[in-house]
Amino acid sequence: MSASRSFKGVCLKSALSAMLLLPLACMAETRVGANSVTARLNFTVVVPPVFRVLQVTPVAGGYEYRVWTNRRSVVLNGREFRFSQVGESTLRVPAAPAALYLVHGL
Repeated sequence: MSASRSFKGVCLKSALSAMLLLPLACMAETRVGANSVTARLNFTVVVPPVFRVLQVTPVAGGYEYRVWTNRRSVVLNGREFRFSQVGESTLRVPAAPAALYLVHGL
């Protein structure tokens, strides 16, 4: 019976020492203010410019283009065209003189 009591005493001592050491290990990682975190996260979204011609209509003195763009202005052949809104707009381009030839794709 004494052997049984000494075995229980050893188990009790080791369990008690383990419980005493656990809070010490946790206290080593606990810091003041560890419950609050601040961080900064930045997103950069790159949207490429889009310019699409939806319809071309010949009008007196030039052409009228129905276009869609995600920009407030575009530059075509060195000339800037401004739009009142982003999205679908109408663009009027005067016709080139009859003697002028335009070569595309060079």
